[in-house]
Amino acid sequence: MERKSLLMAAALAAFALVSVPSVLFNNAIKKYFSFIGHWNTAILKPSRSTAMPPLRGRADRRAEPPQPELRFVKFSVKVAGAREVKIAGDFNKWNAEALLLVKKTGDRWEAMVPLPPGKYRYICRIDGQDVLDPLNPDTDLEAGRKVSLLTVK
Repeated sequence: MERKSLLMAAALAAFALVSVPSVLFNNAIKKYFSFIGHWNTAILKPSRSTAMPPLRGRADRRAEPPQPELRFVKFSVKVAGAREVKIAGDFNKWNAEALLLVKKTGDRWEAMVPLPPGKYRYICRIDGQDVLDPLNPDTDLEAGRKVSLLTVK
């Protein structure tokens, strides 16, 4: 019986040494790559085609439409005591879960978003409450409610 209990204890210790770090590593990997689920990459277009050019030109070949130029827009909100800040707008189909802002030093929350030039309507969701962007005085109406207006040049 002594040998059997010693082997069981050794097997339990080996199992703990192998499984606990792997669970912690798995959780760390999930947390690190969680930002990928918040981006809709289907709306970003490559700057040029990845296809090889034809060996000889064809007269009936139509030119590719020009790709939109992207600008990196920084959303920045300063809110004291907020636990969570999100942005919902017409650029992410009004889905606040798609754009979570990251807390920086002090009470500032920020996120960078690639957008083509144009006008965009959006609203800040601070701890579940929809509010206008306190740092942007430009507003517009969307479905009967007042929202912030962003112009990307």
